[in-house]
Amino acid sequence: MNELPAVRSYPEDIEARVAELLAHVPAGPVPETVGADLYLDLAENAVRQACAWQQAKGMVGDPYAPPGVETPMSTARYAGALGRLIAAGRCADLLDRAADALEYCVSRLDHSQRTGERLLGADFYLRDVMVCYGALEPHVPRDRADSWRERLSALEPRRLYYGGANWKFYAATGEVLRARYAAGGDAEFVDRMIDSEMPHWTAQAMYRDPHDPVTYDLTVRQNLAMMLNNGYAGRHRDWMRDILHRGALAMLLFVSPTGVAPYGGRSNQFHIMEGMIAYLAEWQAQQELAAGNTLLAGALRRVALNAAAAVRRWFLRDPYFPTKTFLYPEQAFGHDGYGGGLPSHTSYGMLAANLFGAAYHVADESIPPGPAPYDVGGYVLYLAEAFHRLWATAGPYHIEIDTRGQRGHDATGLGRLHKRGVPVETALNMSIVAQPSYRVPVARAERSVALGVGWPEGESWRYLAQADRQTHRVEVEVARETGPVEFTVTYVSTDGGLGQAARVIERYCLSESGLRCTCVVSGASRVRLQVPVIETNGEDEGTTNLSAGLLEVKYAGHRYEVRVAEATGEPRLEPFRAANRNAIYRVAVFEAQGPQISYSAELD
Repeated sequence: MNELPAVRSYPEDIEARVAELLAHVPAGPVPETVGADLYLDLAENAVRQACAWQQAKGMVGDPYAPPGVETPMSTARYAGALGRLIAAGRCADLLDRAADALEYCVSRLDHSQRTGERLLGADFYLRDVMVCYGALEPHVPRDRADSWRERLSALEPRRLYYGGANWKFYAATGEVLRARYAAGGDAEFVDRMIDSEMPHWTAQAMYRDPHDPVTYDLTVRQNLAMMLNNGYAGRHRDWMRDILHRGALAMLLFVSPTGVAPYGGRSNQFHIMEGMIAYLAEWQAQQELAAGNTLLAGALRRVALNAAAAVRRWFLRDPYFPTKTFLYPEQAFGHDGYGGGLPSHTSYGMLAANLFGAAYHVADESIPPGPAPYDVGGYVLYLAEAFHRLWATAGPYHIEIDTRGQRGHDATGLGRLHKRGVPVETALNMSIVAQPSYRVPVARAERSVALGVGWPEGESWRYLAQADRQTHRVEVEVARETGPVEFTVTYVSTDGGLGQAARVIERYCLSESGLRCTCVVSGASRVRLQVPVIETNGEDEGTTNLSAGLLEVKYAGHRYEVRVAEATGEPRLEPFRAANRNAIYRVAVFEAQGPQISYSAELD
């Protein structure tokens, strides 16, 4: 075994690791993928459904919100998505609807400017408004286009925008687009916004929105790419290009072979994440080709198109589902409840359509998709100083571990187990928390759940999944990445944060045949293993068979099997159900004598 030293984040040189992986692409056919027209298909399907929710004055509502109520940014995002489609030669029959939506948005911006009345989410408006304006300007009467441009040119950033963190980048992109279309634009404002967020970038070129949600790293970098694509030439141009290059390398290692984005933090499991990945990867592929990095360009195109393909089962249907579930759309299952608790069906549905439409416009189909790191493997990416997550990929398998979970969002431990070709929720696509910050209109889990270990705590039991960012410190050692991927995660209790467990050790081995893991709780006389077991995603249902040391699940034509070597007695299902943003699960529990329990997990 090739022993590697324990480090903080891993690998220390992501660029070298990606280059090494792409240099070892096996001979054979290039992985089959889809074409860029899929981006437009996804966007058009959603936009045409949203036409039914457009009111007489152009506002676009939400099918699950009260009549006449606009959920935040919905109309602007509809306008932007429709603008992308019209610019691509589609939806010419919807020109009038696009113009009505644009007039509604421009009027709201103008009203806010004149009266000083704050427009909810104003920072997000102009980016999409300007996209729609650019698409419609050649198709509408001159006096109407001039009216839009005159009112847009009069907007003053200091009076319009008010948000922080990722909001600043949306506002900055809006200003860049205003400049592109000769409708104002404040270049110094753009640079000041970027200046103010400089302390929030990691060594891996990822942006830290408060509490490290993955979605907002992706969205900020997508805005940077969009600024450059629309002519930004300010003093941060070279820095932005470097951030986007290095951030794309990290992205190649954290995206699942199934195509879906990572879990972690708020606004997760919406297809906007795959839309952001598609845009970022398509745009960066052009830059890498220009720099002579043809293998990297091909890998990025593969990841971009695979991201779009991954969301078809939810998004390319009528009605579309904006998140990765079919459960309770009328109750906004899995939504965060922004804008006073309103659903995000239209708002995030139209943003996804907008992003996929944008990805089409930056796609260079002369670049053939080539193998990505997840087609080669194996590798580990561990972000220690921020995000606190680890990803590992070997063969068709992929896992994600949150080493320091967040209450309300993510449990500590193994929260994702994927295999290419198997529905992502079959084993687990994200962990389960007892008090989710997002909507779960069913009985909530009695405790947080990940695939992992528990130990006695007085008369009850404590599970690693219940730990958070204050309970422990983490040590990660990567032992092997050639063939099977082997590494150890050690959770060391701080100030008694893990109760009677001073140290919890998990030794992982991920290979083409599945996952093996040994869990050790120092000093424990007994240990338990909890395993989420899918019940339903709203469309498919799982059937479960539990026997001594064995869990078998059949789901959507696939099989999930967990074997527990040291298990004693009969396993059991907990009496409660446990839901995350994807599905409703049961929880199987195995017990072993002594401080150690080992398991293997396979998907077919």
